Amino acid sequence: MKKFIFLAGLAVGFVVGSRAGRGPYESLERTARQVADDPEVQRRATQAKETAGRVAQDTATTVKDKAPEVASAAKGAASGAAASASGAAASAKDRLGGGHQDDLDAESTSGGGDAEVGDDRPLSS
Repeated sequence: MKKFIFLAGLAVGFVVGSRAGRGPYESLERTARQVADDPEVQRRATQAKETAGRVAQDTATTVKDKAPEVASAAKGAASGAAASASGAAASAKDRLGGGHQDDLDAESTSGGGDAEVGDDRPLSS
């Protein structure tokens, strides 16, 4: 198949780049038609089309069968990430010394940003 694609590209390049006139173009066209009309080429093209259809169908079936597994794994990974983030937030809360959820909730809804950083609250802990 790669050889056929290469030869087709070579033929197109020859036609586009040819300055010899109409004769070489017509000769090339005649040869291309002979190849395209060859029963063996047609049989192989049909075979390739059928194989591609089967592979596509098999791939679609595999994806459909594996989708619930992948969704479950993604859900588990998301839950793990959420738990990790929650643990990191609790750790940060403890390091800041607040320890009170109400204080953190009030701070997070008060607008935040650099305006809240002062002498008693450094940027980094």
